[in-house]
Amino acid sequence: MKITLLGAGKLGKQLYRAFVNTPEINLVQWYDRSALSKESPEGIPIITSLSEIQETNLYLLSISDDALVEVANKLPSTSFVVHTAGSVPMDAIPQKRRGVFYPLQSFSENQVIDFSTIPIGIESTDEKDTAMLMQLAHLMGGRPQNLSSNQRETLHLSAVLVNNFTNHLLTHAAKLCASQNLSFELLRPLLIETVRKTEQLKPHEAQTGPALRNDQKTIHRHLERIDDPALKNIYKTLTTSIQTYYENEKL
Repeated sequence: MKITLLGAGKLGKQLYRAFVNTPEINLVQWYDRSALSKESPEGIPIITSLSEIQETNLYLLSISDDALVEVANKLPSTSFVVHTAGSVPMDAIPQKRRGVFYPLQSFSENQVIDFSTIPIGIESTDEKDTAMLMQLAHLMGGRPQNLSSNQRETLHLSAVLVNNFTNHLLTHAAKLCASQNLSFELLRPLLIETVRKTEQLKPHEAQTGPALRNDQKTIHRHLERIDDPALKNIYKTLTTSIQTYYENEKL
């Protein structure tokens, strides 16, 4: 399978590593507009201009959502163009042969990802192209699943809640700990148990805490302890949301 990979961000680098380590995948070119080298350490040609692009079976766009349409418009109109975005409709790609290859994971710069643990959302306009994307996911060891654009965008929204928003709360928690010379490691067993519970219970069944108990004295003390206005608003909003959710559950 011949592939041209466009993009060298966090996901792009992870895809590159997976491709060059999979013998059945022939990575023809890697587009990185800011690259200083013409060739990767593994001998893959690196291009910095779309005018240098060669014909291939699949053009995989791992670039920012805002740049996606602009770049796709510069690729051959008859080519098979696929993006990796979670919240961009497949139809944003102008080519007739288009698709989506969406790995559902959070990617960091220096952390090597094992794709065998990752669900990969697949969508295409053609059954043969869908089969090609399924094959690509399997070659990488991934777990492909057919998802419509609507399903994928809902999944992406859910992922933002689970990952991005949670990580922001962890950042605030770490800052609070540091303010009293407490190690964030003290919270790690609780964090692990919070995730582990969802393997046995539905998330709403695992909820605990002062908001659920309507422990007003504790809530008030917590709010008095928070100096950051933004964090205070987050605390109030989440407390209200938890209480409203479980009040509605009783109805």
